Amino acid sequence: MKNVNRTINTEKMKKIYSLILLLAAPMLLLAQGITFEHGTLEQALAKAKAESKLVFIDGYAVWCGPCKHMAKTVFLEDTVGKYFDENFVALKVDVERGEGPEIKRKYGISGLPGYVFLDGDGVVVYRFEASMPTEKFMKEVALAVAYGKDPNSAGRLAERYSQEKDNEQFVRMYLDKLKEAKSTGYTDIVEHYLDIQTTMPEASKEMVTFLADHSGELIFGGKADEIIQRNNGSDAWKLWVRKDIREIFQKLPRSMVESTTDYAILKRDTTILEYVLTRASEAGASVDEAQRKRLYIFYYEKSEQGEKYKALVHDDNEAYIQSLDVAKLRADYEENLRLRAEGDSRALYSHPYAIRNSTQIYSMVFAYSKFVTTEQDKADVVRWMKAAYDMIPGDATVMSQYANILYKFGGDQEQAIKIAEEAYEIAQKEDMKRGVSIKADLDLMKEGKEINLS
Repeated sequence: MKNVNRTINTEKMKKIYSLILLLAAPMLLLAQGITFEHGTLEQALAKAKAESKLVFIDGYAVWCGPCKHMAKTVFLEDTVGKYFDENFVALKVDVERGEGPEIKRKYGISGLPGYVFLDGDGVVVYRFEASMPTEKFMKEVALAVAYGKDPNSAGRLAERYSQEKDNEQFVRMYLDKLKEAKSTGYTDIVEHYLDIQTTMPEASKEMVTFLADHSGELIFGGKADEIIQRNNGSDAWKLWVRKDIREIFQKLPRSMVESTTDYAILKRDTTILEYVLTRASEAGASVDEAQRKRLYIFYYEKSEQGEKYKALVHDDNEAYIQSLDVAKLRADYEENLRLRAEGDSRALYSHPYAIRNSTQIYSMVFAYSKFVTTEQDKADVVRWMKAAYDMIPGDATVMSQYANILYKFGGDQEQAIKIAEEAYEIAQKEDMKRGVSIKADLDLMKEGKEINLS
């Protein structure tokens, strides 16, 4: 009898659990949080424009802990999801795969997670970054919505700029909106405004504040630079270059080196780059040929002038690879592993040269791979990366890097997949964070899809 009762009770409990699940199902469906699109950015923009919404880009990477935290908490909240459904077309973008690297570059996503809000024409309305509590996140989101609805938002003013660029009040309003939206890359607008404005005397507090507000857009050789050189250190400016503004002006020489270099890259103009070198030299910096070459290498890489970039670095890359005694580096690395396993304290705190060299090799291969066009280019990057693979056996990171290069350029995709599988097994055993990235690339390889290097 007891067994019969137990059976009846068990059946009753099963029915109760089933009923609870049925009742809970609608609630679970309602509490889905943000609904992310599965298409391209172009499709998201078209949908946003048709529905009079903004596009929300969640820039993430598969290895990014803060990104995962937001995805598992804030993004799943019911109130957040409802607000986003009303105002946004949401798109998750892996900044290392698919169209992600191009979106990352185009919209300046640096910190992760990075959030970018676009209007239907693809103009940045607002941006912010980092993992944060819901309340703080939604305050930032509300600002994006407000800017998006503003008839004088940065995006709408951008459409009017070419017609109204000689209207001082309009351009100043546009600059204020660009600053509010945390936009970048508007140096030409700052320079144009300084050329046409008539309301701010050079020695005024308003001028000092304006230059501080837009310090990231100031370049050597421009109108702003002329004003700074004429007035910085003057009695008038000493009244205004104080407290937090003083710190901004102290950092200006360095920030202007960076912004002017970025401007040269944007304009693809080496005369601007040469001016950076001249001003650095005038400031007392030692500018030798090696430094000049490094700057040009950076310039050609970032301005995507591949043939010029390769011409500068190829022979140096080859000489570096030829200088390595791979067999000895591997032997030293394996000896270090053996001593570590035995508990040798010196081995535990040493850093084998093989590790340093493998890091250097991948850095140069990654940069060079962006401009691979010929069969010889492909053979070179595979051969260079194999040197790193050979000198550090059993390292999941280096194995996955070599597998990716081999898959993309080597032609032997089966071998690449095999190495990637081995790398993933090692990463799992060692509980490596990089394991998720290795798995993501491995899945793409098995599907025969394109992979991006990271």
